[in-house]
Amino acid sequence: MKIPDQQNRPFTGANMTPMIDVVFLLIIFFLVSSHLARQESRLPVELPVASTHNPLNVDPVSLTITVNRDRQVLVGGKVVPMTEIDKILADVSQRDGESASLRIRTDGAVPYGNIEPILKASAIAGVLDIKLAVKE
Repeated sequence: MKIPDQQNRPFTGANMTPMIDVVFLLIIFFLVSSHLARQESRLPVELPVASTHNPLNVDPVSLTITVNRDRQVLVGGKVVPMTEIDKILADVSQRDGESASLRIRTDGAVPYGNIEPILKASAIAGVLDIKLAVKE
């Protein structure tokens, strides 16, 4: 019995199906993650007005914490008890290291006493790059 010659067999091309699957999964991932990022900034919060306006470039942040008029703390659009903030900030600090950053969006009617525990927790967790969202 003669063994077929591998040299004369034509090249049929690489199978592109797995690569196409991966590309579609990446597209879906980025669409979903960008949708969630945009959705968080739509939470109904009346931001305080800044007395001085020095616009900064808008860099992406590791975490956004929102405090609404009812003094509920929201992370990712979900209400989170204040006792969970320490753990969430520690996770962000561990994940992102020194580049970890925090944006705090709070209603203008919320007193500073409700924001101070978030600032303390972020300092303890090592998240030192903190941005406060305000109106222009």
